[in-house]
Amino acid sequence: MTQERVIKVQADYRDSGLVERIAANFRRFWVDIKWMNMECQSGICTLYMSIYDGHNLGNLDLSIITLSKMIDIDYVEELKECEFKKFEINYKKSKKFEWGVMNE
Repeated sequence: MTQERVIKVQADYRDSGLVERIAANFRRFWVDIKWMNMECQSGICTLYMSIYDGHNLGNLDLSIITLSKMIDIDYVEELKECEFKKFEINYKKSKKFEWGVMNE
């Protein structure tokens, strides 16, 4: 059984390697990214991504918490009941990770 989650990441855009650093965080823990959508406005980027632990190693939570501690990342939210259409995302918030602190 694979667990798939949709997360929202808000980050400060400093250079073009932002998306690579975020993707590398998940690949380091053997977590796969199914899709990713990014919007940038005035130096603040919002990324939506569907991630799942394809190997069931249990590293999904660890990779999300590690991502929340990265330098350019403002916060990471785990979304519930997310519907993704090509240019529209509807969701309900589940958990918010901000510098390793979980808010509900």
